[in-house]
Amino acid sequence: MSTKSKSVFKGKGFFKNAKRLLFWRPLMVDSTGNTVVGDNNAINIGESKSIERLAEHSIPGVEHDSSERDPPPSCHPGTRLDICEQVQSWFRDPKRKEKLLWVHGPAGVGKSAIMQTLAQEEVNSSTSILGATVFFSKLRQRNNPKKLFNTVAYQLATRYESYRRYVTDILIKDPKVVEKSMQEQFRRFIVVPFAEQRILQGSHSPVLIILDGLDEVEDEEAQRSLVSLIGHFVLQYPGTPLIWAITSRPEPHIVNAFSHPEIRSSYWTIEVVIDSDKGRADVEKFLRDRFEEVRSRYGSMLRSNTPWPSEVDFLKVASASSGHFVFAELVSRFIIDETYGNPVSQLKVVIAAIEASPSAILRSNPLASLDNLYERIFSTISSDIQPITLRLLALSFAAINFNKFWFVCNCLELSQADAYGALRKLHSVLRIPPPEEVNDDTHLEPFHKSFSDYILSPTRSGQYHISDPLKSTLVGASSRIKVSWAYKDDVAKLQADLFYWSLFAVVKYIDDAMNCEDDAVHTNDRLATFFRDIDYADLSNLKMEYTVGRLFGHKIRAGIFPVLEDWGLAQSITISSIQLNCIRADRAADVRGLPAKHEPTAIPRFFTNYGDPWGKVPFSQYFKWQGRLEEHLQAIAELELPARVYLIGKGSKSVVGIYHNIDAKRWWCYIIPYDQP
Repeated sequence: MSTKSKSVFKGKGFFKNAKRLLFWRPLMVDSTGNTVVGDNNAINIGESKSIERLAEHSIPGVEHDSSERDPPPSCHPGTRLDICEQVQSWFRDPKRKEKLLWVHGPAGVGKSAIMQTLAQEEVNSSTSILGATVFFSKLRQRNNPKKLFNTVAYQLATRYESYRRYVTDILIKDPKVVEKSMQEQFRRFIVVPFAEQRILQGSHSPVLIILDGLDEVEDEEAQRSLVSLIGHFVLQYPGTPLIWAITSRPEPHIVNAFSHPEIRSSYWTIEVVIDSDKGRADVEKFLRDRFEEVRSRYGSMLRSNTPWPSEVDFLKVASASSGHFVFAELVSRFIIDETYGNPVSQLKVVIAAIEASPSAILRSNPLASLDNLYERIFSTISSDIQPITLRLLALSFAAINFNKFWFVCNCLELSQADAYGALRKLHSVLRIPPPEEVNDDTHLEPFHKSFSDYILSPTRSGQYHISDPLKSTLVGASSRIKVSWAYKDDVAKLQADLFYWSLFAVVKYIDDAMNCEDDAVHTNDRLATFFRDIDYADLSNLKMEYTVGRLFGHKIRAGIFPVLEDWGLAQSITISSIQLNCIRADRAADVRGLPAKHEPTAIPRFFTNYGDPWGKVPFSQYFKWQGRLEEHLQAIAELELPARVYLIGKGSKSVVGIYHNIDAKRWWCYIIPYDQP
């Protein structure tokens, strides 16, 4: 029997004060330390069980090297170098002022790929500082905030022995610490060991903790709390070795959390932009490499004297991607899909989808995965707000000339609070201006065109599609719209603008306006009342000081006259039937047109320059105005292409509207105040 296999205890542990005891390969557990003793080796059972318990209460599959994320998203070789270099410089900078980094950008811009790439490079580095990585996923239900710091603690415990001893100790004393609140776990697993007990402090290099996809964490309040906890921690305890990198979409509640005065100085930020020059160049490199991969894989199919894809087709795909890595990745994956095994045919499908109008029905959708992303974003909007959101978006994206943000909001009778509440969950896909930056020309713009195409395509957006977005405008515009949200103090001017655009919408799409509601009779009566109440000679009704009558003159709006005639609000007359004694001399005419030299057979000779040959002053202020007006009317009557002449309105609100011939190439009009008998 070898003495090396024996253990002799003298007055310690289990047998205090005992003498000359001999054990052969003993297995003993010390109740004070849970220590197994045997063959002169000590193994801590408590430590093993503690780590197991920590693992059981962690979020599974969130590590950068987890098999549940295999293959993980990562940067294509040679791309995102600028952003990766910025982040790595911050990782390695011993003089960094902030110990928290916030990387933010829209959905699909590649934030997770950047963090994954950086984590992998850290692991492979001989001087790695990587402590823990958490890649949240709402879709995979890897987003429980109550298990976050258990997860971080578990990963740190597997890397740092002194921290493992600390974790073991507190779990032996309080096994239920893993079930406590997120705030308490943060205190026990982060604040106490690193700030109070100063573990790893002084001689140790930084310890990097990556939290990717903060916006994916369950519950917005938890997201805000995380920003607050970490922000306050790095400010209050700048001497700890921990540095934090957080990524998220620019959701408003997260932006507000980072903007809080108490933590505003705690972090450095990097924005990942979609449509930047560098982003577009990176996507183009990615696409060229992927097409080269296709050529290698399908060489026998693609051998020809003509390069594939053609540069024209390649640029169509690259242009449509517009710096959006998710778009480029999904399209290239669709083309290379071995299920079909025909990249030539698949590319044609992609080009067809890119060139198709949003309303087109596609034979195959190469953007199905991207649509799933948009669908998940919409699913976060509450059911009572969702219809408002969809109408607001559909009208913003579809109605050309009527998609200014303030106008859409007023058409839908949305206050500022209503509008921003409806858009609150869409900051990751839309450029949403803050209220103080909204002006007359502000529009809602998607970060990538694929989002607006999704909204407008019935085959892509399905339940989130609005079939007739213009209807929302016409329903509201069929009566004088009240200002529900003023972006400036001059409400009277805003009201004039609102009246102009709503009237413009109805006049341009009069046939649709007549049928914009289920009750056609009600709509007809309401529109008739609306137009009957208009003072057609009032120059203050519309912006830019011109009358409603001028709005009717353009060829595309000529369809308004048959409707007005049906309502008894317009009738075709001749120049000779105009009675000078019925003209309102106390009011000004609205005369506008292009120079006669451009089309002398269709434009009166008095239009010598661009603009107004009459002037915006009452007739009575002109010497012998009747004779002057007769000269103008005579010149109009002598035109080779006869003018259109209408008596519009009722009573003292009437005008004589004289317009260019419908076949003329240049426009002009005379709107003359008239007191209809």
